[in-house]
Amino acid sequence: MNPNYEDEEKIIWLKDHEALARMGYVREKWLLCPIRTGPVRALPGEMLIGYAVLKKTVAKSDERGYCRRIFTLLPMDRFYDPDGIFRNCAPPKAVDPLLVEVGKPSRRIGTERQN
Repeated sequence: MNPNYEDEEKIIWLKDHEALARMGYVREKWLLCPIRTGPVRALPGEMLIGYAVLKKTVAKSDERGYCRRIFTLLPMDRFYDPDGIFRNCAPPKAVDPLLVEVGKPSRRIGTERQN
């Protein structure tokens, strides 16, 4: 898998701005997908919050598809479990969804509580 931020055309959020702000963070990861546009499926147990749409000129990463950035939450994340293990911190792959920019790496959230 060869992730490249410059291949992105736009980020699609499946939640509105207010909901993203209440989340405080989302988990960012790269996923190999059979298509370069349209919704993707998160792994079992994850809630898909957003995904990148790739430019028309992007070649497949390999015969299995395109490397795309997705944003998810797990049932243990603060948004779903405010008193859980992430009540005062964030997971290592956490990013602020309000600061995500198309075509640019996201800045990771520190360990202190955000929001």
